[in-house]
Amino acid sequence: MKRAKGRRLRFVFLVLSIRRRLSGLYKVLITDDEWLIREGLKQTIDWQALECEIVAEASNGEQSLQAVKDYKPDILLTDIRMPVMNGMQLAEEAQRIHPNIRIIFLTGFDDFTYAQQAVKLKVADFVLKPTNPDELLEVIEKVCGEIKASRENETVEQELREWVAAGYTIVLEKLLHDQLMGISNPKSLKMLTELIDNHRLCNEGFRIALIQYEDHKYWHEQLKDDLHDHLWDILMGPPVTLGENRAALMIGADSGDHSKQLWRRIQEISGENQLAIGLSLPHRSFEDIGQAHREAVAALHFKRPGSGQKSGVHEFGDIELWGEQAVTPDAANFKQVEAFIQTRYAEELSLQQLASQFHVSEAHFSRLFRKHTGTTFIDYVTQVRMEKAMELLCSPDSRIYEVSLAVGYQDSRYFSQLFRKATGKTPTEFRKDRELL
Repeated sequence: MKRAKGRRLRFVFLVLSIRRRLSGLYKVLITDDEWLIREGLKQTIDWQALECEIVAEASNGEQSLQAVKDYKPDILLTDIRMPVMNGMQLAEEAQRIHPNIRIIFLTGFDDFTYAQQAVKLKVADFVLKPTNPDELLEVIEKVCGEIKASRENETVEQELREWVAAGYTIVLEKLLHDQLMGISNPKSLKMLTELIDNHRLCNEGFRIALIQYEDHKYWHEQLKDDLHDHLWDILMGPPVTLGENRAALMIGADSGDHSKQLWRRIQEISGENQLAIGLSLPHRSFEDIGQAHREAVAALHFKRPGSGQKSGVHEFGDIELWGEQAVTPDAANFKQVEAFIQTRYAEELSLQQLASQFHVSEAHFSRLFRKHTGTTFIDYVTQVRMEKAMELLCSPDSRIYEVSLAVGYQDSRYFSQLFRKATGKTPTEFRKDRELL
């Protein structure tokens, strides 16, 4: 027990040390052949507030390229049309010397003929001349966020690999936690696949069992260790803490098929404390861990009628598995429709898709949906998406366009309009208000 606590403390210090190493200013190089524009860029933006430092400026491409060699800037803010060497040539050479440099082009309307070439160069963004300070500020914030995320991923990956080599279970718990919460990245996912038994995954698959204790103070480290020790034969990873009274277990899919036995074993370990278990559908890809977690959450919220309730295990009923059988449009089944929306909000959802499950017309299903939920189908889906968006915006590292995609909207402007209609604030205003709390 003391050894486990010591490992966790060292992991906390590890994360803090990483953050300290990543807290340096972002170096910016400004390049434009007009002195007035260079001065305007320097004076208009509060660079220090953005954690940026202007390390150099240049009036043409050749001077700028030399500054890239000398200062290795993180961000190159450059005009496209310049004497000696234009912005496109500069960008290509700068990336060859410093592959991680982020390039932002200052462009006029006529410069969009260069757009195709700029895409090939993986340019970070464009800012239209004459420069709008708010637009430039938003672009700089976005690019700084990308640099920060890239640095953290590279550093954390290296540190985690060292910890994995040392055999620390807490690393696996961290990787599983991030995957459950949908905040992982491809490198972490790859590392997770290297650590967990892929043979069992291919043959059996997995489920997420979400344990929720009635007493918010009941969950503790000793209970986590007991679950790990007594359920070792069905676990595919360590128990993951998800708050004061919740824990997630990644178990073999076959184990979830015996819900009464699962309930009995967990109850024996947990003693007399009241608890409930939400169980996801079976999955066979680690990329689906986040989806499985959402299913388990929904199963706890929308408890399915049947034998599962008698044992305290509530299995998520995916309406897509209802197949061709006749389904009655009763309250219990509409709870499953709500659960389906709660977990598939990021996908394209249609009234036709759901109506077909009940073998009724879209118009009739729409009336039934409003009767059972008190709102229209579109408004319900929008509400679910906006609630999830508010949750994601509380993370300082999430970008607005990423949040938009994560809740099912390809057009971030349309997402912002809906968000403002729902909350009375733009996503940016909402985030700033949260930061002040």
